[in-house]
Amino acid sequence: MKWNFWKDSSKDTSMMENRHKHLSGCEGNSRELRSWSSLPVDVFNIIGRQLDFIKRVCKNSRKIQAVSPIFETLPVPWLMERSWGFDGRSVYSLSSFHLPIENQSHVTYNKIEGKELNDAVICASKFGWLLLQKSTLSFFYNPYTKTIIKLPDLDINFNRSTFSSAPTSPDCVCFAIQSSKNSSKMWLSTCQPGDRKWSTTVKFAGPKRAVEDVVYSNGTFYCVFTGGALGAFCVAHCYWSLLTGVDLIPAVLYDSRAHMVESNGQLWIVYRSGFKCFEVFNFDWSKRNWDKTYTLGCNAFFLSCTSFSVSAEGETSGLAERIYYHCDTYSSYYSLKTKQSHRCTFYPWVTKRRPERVWIQPPEI
Repeated sequence: MKWNFWKDSSKDTSMMENRHKHLSGCEGNSRELRSWSSLPVDVFNIIGRQLDFIKRVCKNSRKIQAVSPIFETLPVPWLMERSWGFDGRSVYSLSSFHLPIENQSHVTYNKIEGKELNDAVICASKFGWLLLQKSTLSFFYNPYTKTIIKLPDLDINFNRSTFSSAPTSPDCVCFAIQSSKNSSKMWLSTCQPGDRKWSTTVKFAGPKRAVEDVVYSNGTFYCVFTGGALGAFCVAHCYWSLLTGVDLIPAVLYDSRAHMVESNGQLWIVYRSGFKCFEVFNFDWSKRNWDKTYTLGCNAFFLSCTSFSVSAEGETSGLAERIYYHCDTYSSYYSLKTKQSHRCTFYPWVTKRRPERVWIQPPEI
């Protein structure tokens, strides 16, 4: 089930009028059942404004669920703002969610045991979970269920980290990498939730570049470095390889951090160039090189500490060729069609500068 609230509302209104005429002519008490996608945008937003993001705490699992069916399969991530509070004795996590519907938000306030967790920063966001880090300490946090899963202390100060699947899954693997422009060596380490320690940190020959982003795809963690160098770490064989040379993109982009996006086995890197403009490169596996592209195909990208690719076909085709990102205190999107940035209409939330802002996948219902 998908909702088409990107279409022109006047067309939807006309559709509803025709449907009403059809229903009026029905015989007896027969009814025609329609999905939520049949609602026009105006009606959809009116309903949304009247609904609270209601929590339902299950007696056994204490799993928080959103009871509104409208948001059950929304195909885009939510916007989350998170900050820490400390009263001298207890640490508090304050998470504010903004749903992609007109001005709807929800706040959770959670007391967390462990002063050492205060001021930890978000490294990755996947499957509704956050991976946070402070010095050599790292842990998972689910802002919906308020669950914390601590990981062993690391013996390196890593640049980037991510994970393969939900930490409650038995095949979840955490990955950390440390690499800099000042050393030809880099360090990698992995672990799984429940392990007593990270795997022995392995030293590999690196590209002598800082690592800028990491993604996971089909058993491999891919790392992109300043200049576009791409490396791969195969989890099953604990094997590292540098797939490309270095300095593959224009030097003018070196000062901009690369955001890497994985979509159906394809790898993309996105750079911010100039004021509210972006350049996109797609990895050519046959040539092992980055090709500049002017299209995302049937996709939309959401850039953050972990970047998402969202399919933009059919009812969600209006999202195609857009790159959503955080700009100052609000969210915007850059259109590869118009080559301009626009204020985001279904993320109109104006957020503060200080708290962290990330895209997060909605909770499973």
